[in-house]
Amino acid sequence: MAASVSSAPQLPSYVASSDFIESGKQKGGFDWVLAALVVVISLWGVVSVYSATRGETAAAGDAVKQAGFVALGIIAMLAIAMARYRSLVHAQAALYIGTLLTLALVLVLPRSVAPIINGAKSWIKLGPISLQVSEFAKFALLVCLAAFWARRQKEAQNGRNLLLSFLYLLPPLLLVLKQPDFGTAIAIVSIWLGVAFFAGARATHLLAAIFIGVSLFVGAWNGGVLKQHQKERLAVFLNPDTNLRGEGYQLNQAQIAIGGGQITGQGFGQGLQNRAHYVPENHTDFVFTVVAEEWGFVGGSFLLLLYLLLLWRTARLAGEGDSYFGTLLCGGFSALLAFHCIINIGMTMRLMPVTGVPLPFFSYGGSSFLAFSLGAGTCLSVSARRR
Repeated sequence: MAASVSSAPQLPSYVASSDFIESGKQKGGFDWVLAALVVVISLWGVVSVYSATRGETAAAGDAVKQAGFVALGIIAMLAIAMARYRSLVHAQAALYIGTLLTLALVLVLPRSVAPIINGAKSWIKLGPISLQVSEFAKFALLVCLAAFWARRQKEAQNGRNLLLSFLYLLPPLLLVLKQPDFGTAIAIVSIWLGVAFFAGARATHLLAAIFIGVSLFVGAWNGGVLKQHQKERLAVFLNPDTNLRGEGYQLNQAQIAIGGGQITGQGFGQGLQNRAHYVPENHTDFVFTVVAEEWGFVGGSFLLLLYLLLLWRTARLAGEGDSYFGTLLCGGFSALLAFHCIINIGMTMRLMPVTGVPLPFFSYGGSSFLAFSLGAGTCLSVSARRR
């Protein structure tokens, strides 16, 4: 008996602690509400992508592809939900190193394999499939940051750990900025802030970090670090009437489409801006304009309500998880969801600068959908094992 006990594999101390091990009594139960919200939003997204790409030769078949992404994503979500999310702790090193390697690889590969799309070298072509590696980096870094803070639960309010966590995040962040993909870079920072917040970092430290970040952005602007098209996007956000044939065109057409929906919308497939394809990227980053034009204020508000419910469910799970690690996973994912929804919908209404940030589970794109599905599946795994 003694020999069998001594030969048993030893878990890391932070995994074997009571903060990582399931409690004796659990509510348990699969969060069907969260899963249903993901499915409903995803199916509505397929319908909107179909409406946005109807009659557009270049995007023919995108709705069918999106339906395939949804099916694959839901399968991945359910598979993760049935697994024990604590096993992700052991994958931390592999996820971090894999993220660094893939982000570096996309920068050095030739353009025939890693093409430049919308000014960013973010994709790797694998035959008929294109993967945006930075989307999967979001999920990987969420796990890595949650594991980082889980080992420091009793030192969460130490400013030194907040600094260490950012230094840990810095290499992949710089690689994403090198692409350059400013929207994904800020999304990664939102994960860092969200995990740190749910970990219990001091509010003063977080505010100081945000202030330093804004100061660095101002320095990058004045120092010529930002690309010209990135500066133009911010300038157009402040005054979209200055460049109606360039960067300002998309914002103005988006506002016309949203305003044209009025209260109840123009009906499915009947939106004038949508049918004429006046709004560029209206099946990807600007897909909310299709919803607002076709279903009006009522439809747009209902979609916002679905997202608010989704955010509420994920944030609520952060307080019900059976481990500190689970709390941080759900909290960081809810922060990422909130960032994407606020930025994406806000930019179509000219409340935010135009940034290449997709609407979760809704915009066209397989990489983004699969990455968000992994996050949702992790939250469902936490829900099934909550106290």
